[in-house]
Amino acid sequence: MLFLFFLACDKGNDSVARETPTISFLEPADDAKVAVGDLQLSIVVDSFTLHDPAKHNEGQPEGYIEVGWSNGTASDELETGSTTPTIDIPAAGSWTITAELYFADGDEITEDFPDYVPAQVTVTAK
Repeated sequence: MLFLFFLACDKGNDSVARETPTISFLEPADDAKVAVGDLQLSIVVDSFTLHDPAKHNEGQPEGYIEVGWSNGTASDELETGSTTPTIDIPAAGSWTITAELYFADGDEITEDFPDYVPAQVTVTAK
């Protein structure tokens, strides 16, 4: 009987390491040729739950994606809970597009997941 009581009180506190979230671009491919204007992205996120950046749920591996794009002189960014956001490439040339995961409270996830690597692609807009 004492054994069953001990098991009930334990509540499974075995520490299980959380998987490091990953993020990558499905589209556009690195070195892709794209048109100036609206560019729909396709991003793959694993081991991390996305939701609206305005919502907060601290302590869980969930949050949003910050997408940034720059050509060295112009840049912009977007916070999104979607894996298919559309960005505006305003001019021809080479653009670097990055996607990085943030916790719902706005903290970078690198403190909790030091092996995390943001996604990046370079495209040429014509």
